[in-house]
Amino acid sequence: MSAKRKGIRKEWELRKLLVAKGYLVLRSSASRTGVDILAGNGEEVIAFQVQSTPYIPEEKLKALEKYAKAFKAKAVIAVKIKGKWFFAEVGKLKKTKKGWKIPDDK
Repeated sequence: MSAKRKGIRKEWELRKLLVAKGYLVLRSSASRTGVDILAGNGEEVIAFQVQSTPYIPEEKLKALEKYAKAFKAKAVIAVKIKGKWFFAEVGKLKKTKKGWKIPDDK
């Protein structure tokens, strides 16, 4: 399976999880916006960038923050590793030489 197909599958899986928790969900089919999923439940709005690794490049992070700000949404990185989802708000990411990373203590 291609990396693109795996990414799409993870986005749909996260969408299903959010819907089950009572969120209305929009998925960006052309993920060049910085936001893969926008979810809201009437109390909060969350902008997700779905990653295949716990690392996110600076440019993707900036794009996510831009869209989250425009929609007054919380900016969150979502990554699924070995069958388990991990989530980190942008403010809790750790700076690395190549960009940002979800903290090890997820």
